Amino acid sequence: MGEPTIKLLKKKSRLNCDAGFGTTELLVVVVIIGIVGSFALVGFVNANKGLKLAGATRTLSTYLEKARVDSVRRHGGASINLNSATSYTVNVDFGGTGVATARTITLPPGTSLRYTLPPATTIINPSTTPITITYDWRGKTGTTVLLTLTDSTAGVRSSTVSVGPVGDVSTDSTVTGPVATPTPRTTVSTTAGIKPMH
Repeated sequence: MGEPTIKLLKKKSRLNCDAGFGTTELLVVVVIIGIVGSFALVGFVNANKGLKLAGATRTLSTYLEKARVDSVRRHGGASINLNSATSYTVNVDFGGTGVATARTITLPPGTSLRYTLPPATTIINPSTTPITITYDWRGKTGTTVLLTLTDSTAGVRSSTVSVGPVGDVSTDSTVTGPVATPTPRTTVSTTAGIKPMH
């Protein structure tokens, strides 16, 4: 008896001639990677601009608070001078000598500064109409100023710093201003219900 012969069928590989990717497939993959990469790059640039604007806002609010504290410490004299759309000048005692010195702070490239005086909504350019925020010996300014920092890049929202009449500083808040003449809810008579004295 002979041993059974087992034939192993060899399967022929289908990829013998088509091994790898064609030029069309590679071109489609490269185009998709390019499109996704460009969207990621635009998002990264906008996020970077937003971070620079947020940093400039924090720096401005920090200098406003520093001027307030310095004015209380030295009994007045600290101020922030807004005379340019791309920078501002801080007048505080930087050296601890009791004398205020001026330091000009330049905003990041592409960032501009404007202000409004609530309740008015007119946006004012400090290059044409400068304003000085001066603190008294109690740390008060006497007026409300809403400072707006914007970036020239589309898609980056603006940031605000509000300085209240009592010197308080808040960022990214809305200021509507006080009512000019409050109207009383009820009228109270000054003589009704009062008993005469005997």
